[in-house]
Amino acid sequence: MEEAERGWFRRKVTMHALAKIIAAHAGRDRVEVGEIVNVTPDCVMLNDRGAARARALLREMGGDKVFDPDRIVVVFDHHYPAIRLRDSEAQKETRAWIKEQNITRFHAGEGIGHVIFPEKGYAYPGALIFGTDSHTVNHGALGCFSTGLGHSDIASGLALGYNWLRVPEVIRIDLHGTLKPWVTAKDVILRIAQEFGEDAAVYQGVEFAGPLIADMGMDERQVLTNMVIDLGGKAGYIQPDTMTLEYIKSRADPSKWKVYTTDGDADYAKIIKLDVTDLDPLVALPHDLSYVVNASSASHLPVDEAIFGTCTGGRIEDFRIAATIMKGRRIAPSSRMMVNPGSASVYRQAMQEGLIQVMVDAGAVIGVPGCGPCSGCHQGMMAAGENGITTASRNFRGRMGSTDSNLIVASPATVAASAIAGHVVSPKDFWQN
Repeated sequence: MEEAERGWFRRKVTMHALAKIIAAHAGRDRVEVGEIVNVTPDCVMLNDRGAARARALLREMGGDKVFDPDRIVVVFDHHYPAIRLRDSEAQKETRAWIKEQNITRFHAGEGIGHVIFPEKGYAYPGALIFGTDSHTVNHGALGCFSTGLGHSDIASGLALGYNWLRVPEVIRIDLHGTLKPWVTAKDVILRIAQEFGEDAAVYQGVEFAGPLIADMGMDERQVLTNMVIDLGGKAGYIQPDTMTLEYIKSRADPSKWKVYTTDGDADYAKIIKLDVTDLDPLVALPHDLSYVVNASSASHLPVDEAIFGTCTGGRIEDFRIAATIMKGRRIAPSSRMMVNPGSASVYRQAMQEGLIQVMVDAGAVIGVPGCGPCSGCHQGMMAAGENGITTASRNFRGRMGSTDSNLIVASPATVAASAIAGHVVSPKDFWQN
């Protein structure tokens, strides 16, 4: 054998941390970018809509039993409590199916799946998670591979115990600088969407790194990874650090964790450096998440409804920043505000800190822990011609009501300030006035 050939065999094969997680769950020592492998997940999340469809498809496929009831988590968060007869009937059937399948991890009315999964320790470093919702990518903030699948893929996985994955390329976004007052992770991800577009990372992993990440709390980190799906991404990722392990140590069994590391810069398809020092509060205007402008330049837009909550704006830090802005003020007479805590735990904490009282005193309507109006799920639908501003991640036409309504995506601070002002406003400008 020639020396060059022997050198090829000795060459070290390097991998990104996400590829290592995939390899471990495929029973492999290594995998290569672009390779398709079968993986066994640690956990599968079924929300109320997904569970109804997946169980029906499972039966159509001839499946009688799920592969492992201890790895299945069912969350009623979209249409709970049911406001339509068809939803109550579907949930009744799902409850019966859960009992039949001996699934014990069931959460109804406890909050949004993407919020309670980290809270309850279902997501942890090194895990591989599938879910029936596209924003399952949220959990990559904890150093795991987490992604949404279609209902037919979920159904076959429930029967077989595995699903296929194509090992994705990974883009790393290094965040530098210091955020100005009132600028948050939502503004950062909107800036990324503005510059690179909604197709910036199609079927790619998106890792967030850099000095700014070290200064971000877990609530903010999850906003970044949650919204990689809205850039076309397959998975989000943040390398676990001391803050990650401190957050998860009281929530998940440490024996399950495994912190994987990326071998080197060669394991990234692209590395982007982004300085956010000059970033101001932003908003995404209808009906495109990449149609982003400074909030201060959109003050001509009236706000009929402010939607506060969802999986990118319903955590405790979001309530704290909103209460700071809203305390002692009233929602504009021309506006209304719907508030849905991301989880029952967030709801309790917000009540204990007096944050809910501040919002009620300001005139907000407090709803159940869950998705709220997001994706047309619960109360708070908008009429034709109305403008809404939301802490959610999407502003698709008709997402929260009439197809002739308009939806603006913004940070919790911008949504709270705009509800008080009665029009879109930068929290920076609002606070100075």
